[in-house]
Amino acid sequence: MHKKLKKYIESYELIQNCKTQTLIPNAGMIVLINQETNCEIIIENISYKIESFQAVLINAYENPVYIQSDELINLVAIRFKGAGASFFYEEYMDELMHNPKEPIFMEKDIKEIELDNYFQKRFKASKLPFNIMKIIDLLDEQGSSYNIDEVLAIANVPRKILDKLFRLKTGLSFKTYAILKEQYIKN
Repeated sequence: MHKKLKKYIESYELIQNCKTQTLIPNAGMIVLINQETNCEIIIENISYKIESFQAVLINAYENPVYIQSDELINLVAIRFKGAGASFFYEEYMDELMHNPKEPIFMEKDIKEIELDNYFQKRFKASKLPFNIMKIIDLLDEQGSSYNIDEVLAIANVPRKILDKLFRLKTGLSFKTYAILKEQYIKN
């Protein structure tokens, strides 16, 4: 992974040579890119079909995502840090926040070998008055014992504005994000 992307993307995970897989929630979003066979993803007992070479954006904050197929799966799961996906898929964020349990079907034909180029081309700088990724890093580091004064110092905006913008970009409050991230790290 290109070093500029590591600030926003937690990992690229290959899911291959199996018929089922469970993605543990990571207090962030996941993009699944199907590289071959049609398969299904199941979120809270609702099944969604993913066609060959289809990409989907999934809110993976709290609920596991189950993947299954009758044939061997060949997927790439891109796990984003906190608000990281909003820098690449800002046009989908409102839809995802209004329907957080439904995947958003995106473009097709994204190739695994071209992921760095794909994400570098999609990147859009934030219009926020503060660096949300610095806040995410602080929460990742300190977990649920974060210091709100440190968070506010990084943001340099009033608490109400910060709370609202953080929830808009990540889908979670500070406290919920920190607790979920701690749980993910322990697993």
